[in-house]
Amino acid sequence: MNYPTEQQSISIPISAKFRDTALKFAQEQPTQEKAKLVYLNTLAVQVVNNYLQMLDISTAIEASYSWDCWGRMGGDVADLLLTGIGHLECRYIRTGEEICYIPPEVWHHRFGYVVVEINQTCQEGKIRGFLPEVNTTEINLEQLQTLELFIEHYHDFSGVQLRQWLEGIYTSQWESIEELALQKSPQLAFRSLKVRGFEIDTPKKVWQVIEQLYPQRSWEKILPSTLLPNLDVEVTDILVHLLQTSNDEEIRWTLAEVLWTIAPNHPVITARRIMDLGMQLAGNPVALMVAILPKLDKSFAVLLRVYPMGNQTYLPADLLLSGLYENGQPFLEVQARQQRDNYIQLKFCAELGEKFQIRVTLNNATITEKFVI
Repeated sequence: MNYPTEQQSISIPISAKFRDTALKFAQEQPTQEKAKLVYLNTLAVQVVNNYLQMLDISTAIEASYSWDCWGRMGGDVADLLLTGIGHLECRYIRTGEEICYIPPEVWHHRFGYVVVEINQTCQEGKIRGFLPEVNTTEINLEQLQTLELFIEHYHDFSGVQLRQWLEGIYTSQWESIEELALQKSPQLAFRSLKVRGFEIDTPKKVWQVIEQLYPQRSWEKILPSTLLPNLDVEVTDILVHLLQTSNDEEIRWTLAEVLWTIAPNHPVITARRIMDLGMQLAGNPVALMVAILPKLDKSFAVLLRVYPMGNQTYLPADLLLSGLYENGQPFLEVQARQQRDNYIQLKFCAELGEKFQIRVTLNNATITEKFVI
């Protein structure tokens, strides 16, 4: 749907339903001052959400921090989650004001900032403009960019936001391994219980993998005394500690794979999703898996895999998996061999905010997905 963005401001009616929601959130607050703040924040978020729906921009208002009871009570948040993009902060001013206050707590981890003017009767909101970033508490309306630039900024950032996966937020085309397996066959390659040649079906087998990764019982020097193996310690707790303290990426991904096998819903390793590419890749039954792990240095480790699906044991020969820079130039590639690969993979590290693409190619069919850390 086309909607004007070149105007100086966009007026959106504030419905009684919007005011009722804002009043409900305000009544939860401990003071009158905080109740007023939450009331106006909530109106601003709903105004922006209404406008973006007119533009056919997908939002997830109920997954926003501003829609969480504790988020509202504990901070000054007025964010709206843009599906697959990030959190857009929606800050209000009242009619006649020229300065918008931006609290320091929302200066980071935001896709951008929209200023909404709310009139004295709270029956109309005007979207006055946009800024991609801020680093000061006061913004003059003259500093705002046009809504047309907001749309350009949105399209520049379009892509899967992998950092949101760490918060349990996913777009619909990316499914959990379990969800996809239920739709297909339980014998699919990505459901294999083997890690490093061991069938991970008992705690003893898990320990065999750990012994391979940490020879001569070197894990004893890493684990705190409370986690040294005994009858009261769960092996998952040991795996999590080793995963979170190791700097060796090969070891970390192996530990993650063991956890995926024995505790697929463990919160430490749930940032893993899979997409069925069969219908998009000229009917060839394959799936793309992407996983992300935070690192100790605040960067992120990324794992890409392509698996065969259906009744196929091996990937089609010459299938190519590529990691691309933002400009489309490849930085890593791997190609499947004839009747030899039940998956191919790439591993790399990326910084917060870094953009990249994943491309899967077979013969003349190509699929490219954009990602942002």
